[in-house]
Amino acid sequence: MKSETTPDGWFREISPQWPGQAMTLKVKRILHVEKSLYQDVLVFESETYGNVLILDGVIQCTERDEFSYQEMIAHLPLASHPNPKKVLVIGGGDGGVVREVLRHESVEEVVLCDIDEAVIRVSKQYLPHMSELLDSSRVRVFVGDGFKFLAENTSTYDVIITDSSDPVGPAESLFQKPYFQLLHDALAPGGTISTQGECLWIHLPLIKNTNTMVKEIFPNVEYAFTTIPTYPSGQIGFCIASKDAERDLRTPLRKVSPTRYYNENVHRAAFVLPEFGKRALETGETILPVLGGVAPSDVQAKKILLLGSGFVARPCAEYVARNPANSLTIACRTLASSVKLGEGLSRTTAISLDVSNSAALEEAIAAHDVVISLIPYTYHAQVIKAAIKGKTHVSIPGSELMSHAKPYFITPAYAFVAYPNRDSTPFREFYNIPEAETVIRGTLRFQGFPEFIAVLVKMGWLDGENKDWLNNDMTWAEVTQKATGANESSEKALIERITALAEFPSASEKARIVSGLRWIGLLSSTEKVTVRGSNLLDTLCARLETLMAYEEGERDLVMLQHKFTVEWTKEDGSVDEEVITSTLEMYGTPGGHSAMAVTVGVPCGIATQLVLDGVINQTGVLAPYSKELCDPLIELLEKEGLGMVEARI
Repeated sequence: MKSETTPDGWFREISPQWPGQAMTLKVKRILHVEKSLYQDVLVFESETYGNVLILDGVIQCTERDEFSYQEMIAHLPLASHPNPKKVLVIGGGDGGVVREVLRHESVEEVVLCDIDEAVIRVSKQYLPHMSELLDSSRVRVFVGDGFKFLAENTSTYDVIITDSSDPVGPAESLFQKPYFQLLHDALAPGGTISTQGECLWIHLPLIKNTNTMVKEIFPNVEYAFTTIPTYPSGQIGFCIASKDAERDLRTPLRKVSPTRYYNENVHRAAFVLPEFGKRALETGETILPVLGGVAPSDVQAKKILLLGSGFVARPCAEYVARNPANSLTIACRTLASSVKLGEGLSRTTAISLDVSNSAALEEAIAAHDVVISLIPYTYHAQVIKAAIKGKTHVSIPGSELMSHAKPYFITPAYAFVAYPNRDSTPFREFYNIPEAETVIRGTLRFQGFPEFIAVLVKMGWLDGENKDWLNNDMTWAEVTQKATGANESSEKALIERITALAEFPSASEKARIVSGLRWIGLLSSTEKVTVRGSNLLDTLCARLETLMAYEEGERDLVMLQHKFTVEWTKEDGSVDEEVITSTLEMYGTPGGHSAMAVTVGVPCGIATQLVLDGVINQTGVLAPYSKELCDPLIELLEKEGLGMVEARI
């Protein structure tokens, strides 16, 4: 997600959720900026929409048009309920939904549950027309986790309204089945829910799959929408569901006033969907225009399954989706991740798939011509076995292993070190260069990196085995104590134990690495750990993902070099030495793809297309070492701007 106020004074909302388009507002003045415990909070006064609340770069509400969303998400479930008394609002810290709920005289209590107090506090200051009723005697404000609150309040509420942001980051869980089950269980008999349901123009696959999922829990499910200028494509929808199978959610039982957007006729009309949305939700049929060209009638369509949702997956998917003969299925653990990854790509279908479910994996693979595995390497064996069973081609990127490092010069701009990957000697045969006396195939890193990783290994933080003792009640220091076998969790004791394990070569090296450990937080006795995957490696990765996320304008670098030292024997018997290099230096695009994503994802996409086109037609496990495999790959890579620059030194 990217948002920016450029020197020309315009705020731009740019997101991979709506690729190729952006909402732009003229900024009059910045009113508030802060980074809360959970998100970036921005409020500015716009030229034409009044005060605007932005969370993590996404427009949440504006003074000019907020009422159309707040009124509809609240009055659709409330006005169709015969007697709503207790109402719960999840999210919505700006107070707009609560304001609308209180227009219903039958409501005796409204509970607002929002995890971020900053949203509530800032809204009271800059959006008082929305938040003023949060101090009403009928309102109780709870700052905390909505999941936990729902679990602790079962069979309680007549109506529950989820005013969530888009399914990215923490909000992704609000679009998954466990959350809707919690909503169902927290409702009183006959209760109704209303949740933010995304945009028909942009998120139709997500909407369809969400509605299908909700119907597995609720007997009565409908989809409605409203218009609002500052939301993506000017439209937003709602998933309305009730425990009462017979309730007519489309018909209001009472008038609501005063309102600016909602009325009885608008209530009824909100459920009348445009034909493309109606068909998608009722029959699964897609009638929207297919962009990106149409395959010739004599070309057989190919079906590709892409497993994974990491950074490298999108460039790969983009390349594969270019070919109008390709039909791409993107499979991730969560449907929201699949939908996000496929946004804007033609002939692309998003599904949810648990690769640990062998039967489901085999069924999905068997239905496709090629499967691209961009999931963690520990699952590759399962994918290959399923592909063999289903007679499906598999494309898998390689992995590397660090050993030891030595300085390596390419350019004065960077201080690199290089270390070999496993045993390099077989590559003399793999690359068919038997005359080579020495072959080293390795990895480049900045100086100091290998030594730091080596210490993390010795501390146990790169251990991928499950730890029964690892839990969220522990501090980072307590986890480090347990992992290293230190006597206690004080910083002094931890550093003494780490020093014994690492055997630092100098005091300066010790100070450098300990400083890095502090920065990560591994020595903190106050901050609680957030466990991921029940193991130390995944937990550390999750921490680093937060600490090392790209800041505004930042980008990555990929440097690749082949170096040949050649000795030529002259006619007089003397020997000349020549160094030949072939170098790729590539930088990521700020706000776009990283260089790493492009240099891994695009080659994977190219290899997949070559398999589909029959250019690569050998069977078995293939690696790009032979001229027959490499030449067509290199030709297409160079067309994508991924060529090498050769030089003689």
